[in-house]
Amino acid sequence: MKVTRWDLLNPRIYGLRVSALWGLYRRRLKYHAVSELMAGSGIAIGVALVFGVLVANGSVLASTRQTINSVNGRASLKLAARSSSGFSEQIAERVGSLPGVTTSASILRQSAVIEGPRGHESVQLVGVTPGLVRLHGAATRDLGAGARMLSGGLGLPSGVATSIGVQTEQPATLLVDGTTHTALVEAVLSAGSIGALSSSGIAVALLPQVQALAGKPHRVSEVLISTAPGKHNQVSSELRTLAAGRLDVLPAGAELSLLEATAKPTNNTTTLFAAIGLMVGFLLAINAMMLTVPQRRRQVAQMRTEGFDSRQVLMIMTSQSLMLGVVSSLLGVAFGIVLARTIFREAPTYLAVAFAVSGHLEVHPSIVLAAVGAGVLATLLASLTPVLDLLSNEPVDAVLRRPGEAGQGITPKTRRVLAIIGLVTLLATTIAVLVAPGLTVVGGITLALATFCFLPIAIFAITRCLRWIAREYHGGMLAMAVLELESAATRTVVLAGVAALAVYGSTAVGGARSNLIEGLDTATVQFFDTADIWVTAPTNDLGTTSFAPDMLVRAISQERDVASVRTYQGGLLDVGTRRLWLRARPSDDPTMLQASQILEGSASTGTERLRAGERWVALSGTLATAYGVKVGGWFTLPTPSGPERFHVAAVTTNVGWPPGAITFNAADYSRYWQTNDPSALEITLKSGIAPEAGKLAVERALRGDPGLRVQTMAQRITQFENNLRLGLRPLLEISRLLLVLAALALATALGTAIYQRRARFITLKEDGFDRLRLLRALLIESTVILGVGASDGILTGLYGHVLANRYLRLGPGFPAPFSVGGLQIASTLFIVGGVTLAVLALLGYLAAGVSTQLSSLE
Repeated sequence: MKVTRWDLLNPRIYGLRVSALWGLYRRRLKYHAVSELMAGSGIAIGVALVFGVLVANGSVLASTRQTINSVNGRASLKLAARSSSGFSEQIAERVGSLPGVTTSASILRQSAVIEGPRGHESVQLVGVTPGLVRLHGAATRDLGAGARMLSGGLGLPSGVATSIGVQTEQPATLLVDGTTHTALVEAVLSAGSIGALSSSGIAVALLPQVQALAGKPHRVSEVLISTAPGKHNQVSSELRTLAAGRLDVLPAGAELSLLEATAKPTNNTTTLFAAIGLMVGFLLAINAMMLTVPQRRRQVAQMRTEGFDSRQVLMIMTSQSLMLGVVSSLLGVAFGIVLARTIFREAPTYLAVAFAVSGHLEVHPSIVLAAVGAGVLATLLASLTPVLDLLSNEPVDAVLRRPGEAGQGITPKTRRVLAIIGLVTLLATTIAVLVAPGLTVVGGITLALATFCFLPIAIFAITRCLRWIAREYHGGMLAMAVLELESAATRTVVLAGVAALAVYGSTAVGGARSNLIEGLDTATVQFFDTADIWVTAPTNDLGTTSFAPDMLVRAISQERDVASVRTYQGGLLDVGTRRLWLRARPSDDPTMLQASQILEGSASTGTERLRAGERWVALSGTLATAYGVKVGGWFTLPTPSGPERFHVAAVTTNVGWPPGAITFNAADYSRYWQTNDPSALEITLKSGIAPEAGKLAVERALRGDPGLRVQTMAQRITQFENNLRLGLRPLLEISRLLLVLAALALATALGTAIYQRRARFITLKEDGFDRLRLLRALLIESTVILGVGASDGILTGLYGHVLANRYLRLGPGFPAPFSVGGLQIASTLFIVGGVTLAVLALLGYLAAGVSTQLSSLE
C-alpha cells in the first residue's frame, strides 16, 4: 500500500501526533512560503507598532514612578511652592516641628545645564538636606555614607556623568539662572547606590550650595514629610493652615500624577495612530491569508474526501494557524522592542522641559502576552475561513459548485451583507465619535474594517460597467480582463483590499499628522514673531526658567542697533493633576494672542482686554472645559499670592502643551506671582538692521555670558519646532512604516496572485494569446483593482483623517486645522502605485511567458 502525505495524519496509521502536524506544516511552507511570509509580516508589523508604542510610553512612566518612589521613601505628604522662586526656609523649619510629623526634608529644585569635556546636558539641580536620608528611600539610603558628595560638591548620576565626560574629583560647568558657575563633581552615583536615579537627568548637592548657585538664599521648593501612624489627616490639616492658601499640600507622589496627565494626551494620540496601524496590519494579514483561501478550501475538501472527520480537519487547520501566529507575533514583539529603544523612545522628549523624567526600557510580561495573544487571534480569524466549508453536507460542494475558479466565488448575498456591515460600521463609528471623542481610537480601527467591507459590491458594480463597455468596443483585452476579475472574485477583492488599506492607513495617519505639524508650526511662528532677538536661559524651551536681569535690559537698550527691550515672563503651575504653562506678555508686545489659535471669542477683543490687564487671561480649551467657563466668565486660580479670580478674555488651543496654557498680562503675572524676573527678553531691532547683526550686538552687550542664550527669531522658532517634532516623531515613523508595509504587502500580494495563475496563463497561451496580449490584459485587470481599492481607501481615509483631527482638537486640544492634503495623498498613490506597477510589469511579463510544455503545477 502506497503511503501518501495525508496518510501520515490518518489515525489508523500514526494518529494525530504533534510531529505529524509539524511535518504537514513544513510541507505547506515548502510550496506556499511566499503567502505565509506575507501573512506573517502583516501580523508582525501590526503587533510591533502598538507594542513598541505601549512599551516606550509605559517605560517612561514606570521608570519615573520608580525614581519618585525611591526618593520619597516613607514620605506621604509634601508642601510645595507654586512658583520657581520657592518659599521661605523658615516655613520648612516649622513643618518639622508640627505634631505628628516624624521626619521632614527640605528640597530646592532648579533647572540648569551642566557642561563637561564631551558636551552638555539639561539637568534638574536638586538641593537636599540630611533629612532626605532619614526618609529611607531606595535612592537616598547610601547618600549618608557618601559623605564626599555632601561636603560641598556635586553628585551626578552615572548616566549624566558619562554623557558629559566627567569623573569623580573633576570640575564641571553649571549654567544656572543666567549665571555660569564651576562646581566639583564629588561623586558619580551608579544604580547600585541610587537605583533608578542613575538614569535621571539630575545633579544633587547640599541645600545651601544649591541655594547659592540659584541665587535663592533661604528658599526651598518643597518639603517631603513622613507622618506618625494615624496622623496623616491631622498633619494635612496643619499643613494647610501653615500654607495659608499660598502653598500646595499634596501627596508625596503627586509629581507622577502630573506626569501621567501631561503625557496622556500625546500617548493617546500616538496609540491612536498605532492602533490604526495594527488594524491595517491585521487586515493585511487577513487579506494575505485570503489569497490562500481557494487552495486551503481545496485542501479541506481533499481531506474530507479521504476520510478525515471535521475534528481532524479543524485540528490540522488550527495547528497551522497557531504556528504561524505565534512565530509572527514573537517576531513582532522583538521588532517592537527595537522600535521602543530607537524610534518611539523620542516620545517623552518634550516632557523633560517640565519634569525630571527618567527612562530605561521596561517590558512588562502582561504586554508581551497581550501582544502575542492579539497576533495569534488575528491569524486564527484570518486563516480558518475555509473551515466554514465543513458546514456543507457534501465535501466538494463549497469548492466546485460556485461560479468562476474553484473556491473563488462570492455570492450576491455575501456582497450585500458585507456592504450593510460596512454602512452600519460607518454610522456607528460616526455616532460613537460624536458622542465621545475619546472613542476615536476605536473608530480608526472600525473604519479600516469598513474600508474592506465596501469592496465586494464596488468591484461587482465596476465589472458590470466594464462588461458593457467591452461589448460595445471590440478588439482589446478588456473583455478578458473583466472575465478574469469575475472568475476570481475572492482574489480580486483581496488585492483591492490590500490597496485600499494601504491608502486608508497612510491617508488617515499621514493627513492628521501633517495637519498637526502645520497647526503647531503656525502657532510657533506667531508666538515668537513678536521680537527680532530672544534672550533666554539655556534650558528655557517653554520660556519658564527665570533669570536675574541685573543691568541686562539697560545694557542691551544702549546698543545702537536695538529699538526696544521688553520683559517676557512665564512659568509652570500645578493645578490638580495638570501642570499648566503660564505665559505673561508685556502690554506693549505687538501680539498678545495668536489669531490662528483662538477657539472662542475675538482676537481683537481678547487682545484689548489682555493689554488692559485687570485679571483678564486667555485660557486653553481643555482648561475652559475643566473649569466650566466661557469667554467673559470667572474662574479661580491658585497663585503664590493665594487664590485669585480671573476673567476669560478668549479661549485658545493648548499651543502644543497638552495639560493647557494660560496667557496673562505681564503686569498681572508680576503682581500675583510676586516676581519681576524675566524668563526671556524680547528685543526689537531698528529698521534695516539684519537679525544676525542684531544678535551680535546683543551678545556684545551681554559680554559673551554663556549663562544666557541669544537667538534670532528664526533660530528660536527652529529650536521650538524641532523639540515639537521630536515629541511627534513616532507619528511620522508610524506613517512611514504603514506606507512601506502597505506597498510591500501589495507587491507581495500581486506576486503571489500572479504565481498562483501560472496554470491559467498556460491555458490562455494554448488558446492563442501571446505574451504581450496577456500582459496587456493583466495591466488592465490590475489597474481596475488598484483604482477601486485606492478610491475606497482615499474616501474612508479622508473620513478617518477628519475624525482624527477632531480628536486632536477636542481631546488633547492640539492646534490641528483640517486640510485635505492633496500632495500627501498624491505621494501615497505614487508610492503605492509605483511599487505595484513595477512589480506587476516584471512579474507579469515573466509569468505571461510561461512555457505551454508545463503540464501541471503544484
